[in-house]
Amino acid sequence: MGLENLKPTIWNNRLIVALRKALIFGNLTNQNFTGQATVGGSVKFLQIGEVAVNDYTAYSDMTFEQLDDASLSMIIDQKKSFSFQLDVTDTTFIPSDVLGGGIDRGAYRIRDTIDQYISGLYTDAGVTYGSAASPKATSSGTVVQHLAEFAEQMTENNIPLENRWIVLPPWMFTKLTLAGVTDRQPNADIFEGGYMNLPIVGFNRVFLSNNVTQIGGTAHTIMASSGNEAIGFAQAISGDVRIRPSEKRRATNVDGLWVYGSKVIRPDMLAVSYNNETAN
Repeated sequence: MGLENLKPTIWNNRLIVALRKALIFGNLTNQNFTGQATVGGSVKFLQIGEVAVNDYTAYSDMTFEQLDDASLSMIIDQKKSFSFQLDVTDTTFIPSDVLGGGIDRGAYRIRDTIDQYISGLYTDAGVTYGSAASPKATSSGTVVQHLAEFAEQMTENNIPLENRWIVLPPWMFTKLTLAGVTDRQPNADIFEGGYMNLPIVGFNRVFLSNNVTQIGGTAHTIMASSGNEAIGFAQAISGDVRIRPSEKRRATNVDGLWVYGSKVIRPDMLAVSYNNETAN
């Protein structure tokens, strides 16, 4: 066996940070009511139904209708947590900030879970292009056409052109590159947070995300809207982290809790395109 057990192990004092996705969808939501949210409660959005337009006839009585209540409620019922324990015999001899690194990683994983949850709300979009059963077969030769037709579909359904955004999966950015679209944009670049300085076919803000929902391993659900009014998001508890001594061990217990809710509150403002990657 030799002297292998006598050779010391040297711990690097820098903690290796795991690679992370760019989290996009949470930043595209309406979060004006986070302070009003309570655990298990709901946030109510006041809306009224459509108002009828009638022909006017002089000297004739008008018909007065009652306004319909079209209010929506968003329930704060999503609860996610992380927890881990650090024994004193480990932390004493490891110079890295393992506790801080664990908290940071746990918080990121929960934010990633929230991002995926919001991406999954595509089923409530009021405007669709393609379908889950018949997604658009998108290649470098058709990607511009599909995005243009998707934008046209949004415009025909009165989704404003101002501040319009779209979230793309990485493969679609590759198709745009192969189609030469990125080469024609003098300032094309990818910035922190997945934002791409690449306005294309009617979309002012283009984002890149690995959390674009994929159905059955084939079709991706590409969400788009204008502004931040389509999806509501609120947190009742955001990153409540506890650090406490373990009762029966010489160790430290760490846990964090998030309680939140999200809902499509303006289906008429949210669009989804179903696209399937095909060969270049």
